[in-house]
Amino acid sequence: MKILLRCKQCYFPSTKPDLHFDKDGVCHACHFTEHAKKIDWDARKNEFLEFCDKLKSKSKGLNYDCIIPVSGGKDSTYQVHLATRIGGLKPLLVSFEPSFPTENGEKNLKNIIETYNCDLIQLRKSPTYKKLARLGFDVVGDHEWPNHVGIYCWPLQVAVNHNLPNVMYGELQGYIGLGRWEEITSHTKFTREYVEQYVGMNGLRVSDMMDFDDTIKKVDVMPYIYPPAADLERVGVTAHSMGYFFHWDFEHNRRVIKDEGWEAASIVPDGSFTNFEDIDCGFMPMHQYFKFIKYGYGRATDHASYEIRHGRMTKKEAKELIIEYDGNIPRQNFKEFLDFLDIKESYFFDTVDRFANPGIFKTDGQGKFIRKWDDNLIRNEDWYKSFDT
Repeated sequence: MKILLRCKQCYFPSTKPDLHFDKDGVCHACHFTEHAKKIDWDARKNEFLEFCDKLKSKSKGLNYDCIIPVSGGKDSTYQVHLATRIGGLKPLLVSFEPSFPTENGEKNLKNIIETYNCDLIQLRKSPTYKKLARLGFDVVGDHEWPNHVGIYCWPLQVAVNHNLPNVMYGELQGYIGLGRWEEITSHTKFTREYVEQYVGMNGLRVSDMMDFDDTIKKVDVMPYIYPPAADLERVGVTAHSMGYFFHWDFEHNRRVIKDEGWEAASIVPDGSFTNFEDIDCGFMPMHQYFKFIKYGYGRATDHASYEIRHGRMTKKEAKELIIEYDGNIPRQNFKEFLDFLDIKESYFFDTVDRFANPGIFKTDGQGKFIRKWDDNLIRNEDWYKSFDT
């Protein structure tokens, strides 16, 4: 039985968590891309303007109209552009410090503040974050686990504490293939259930992670805890998706924000053939690498599949890029990553072996993974044959 099948249209793999396919082998990301072409985006824009008018009316007497979580990346910059330039809102920007901030990310974050005349609150994380990152690495094979939890939980805590009921996020998850069809076509808001099911928690709460390290106290992990329902209801906090109101396309969005000072990276991150994603955190390529060893796809697949769906790349081109760029150990900040988690290189490779998918990589007669001269795992023939859809 094959471990990995691919969408017949865009090469998204069946191993992608919660990706659904129709009976003909076409994924819901492809269907959603076609669905988006039929939406009346002019009407949605008018709906956004009406929504913003209501926000401004309700926020009279407050210093801000809404909260926008930002990183300095392309999506958060575009969110602020839409809110300020189109909606006329005065947002409070909230930033959850990356695991390993880059100079490029810091520069783009500063550009958001100055270009759109916004105030920013940034959470500079305590040493507890490193403990959580290490637990994420050891328990679920993802050091970014606390980051993915924090970027959705902490902004809502700020919303509660500042009595700002509206939090604005970016694209709809349908574009990257999450969820069943009825969910991705009707999704306009982020809820506790949505965050816990889809946003990086891997079935574990912060309280679950604390069981692995008794030196971590609840008072130390507040930024990673979703606010109590009573607090959210008292303030009326609602997290909205701007992707509901606007057609979200990376290429268009980047052209817009490039004209307003946003800069792509000068060096393409490991594991990618583009220089516009994962550029605010130097450790994100490692997150993508572990995604590859577990599920057989990484950032190159994400982008190549996206470009196929938008008619800007052929399947032949996509296959070549995926094979060339996906799945190699990120070396750009490798030493810094080991130091961050306080681990040795041997422990890193032992952890890789614990989470690597035996259905994707070659093993010897004893079930031990085989490595190339550069320590990269060797993909088996079924992984290559999965492109023959």
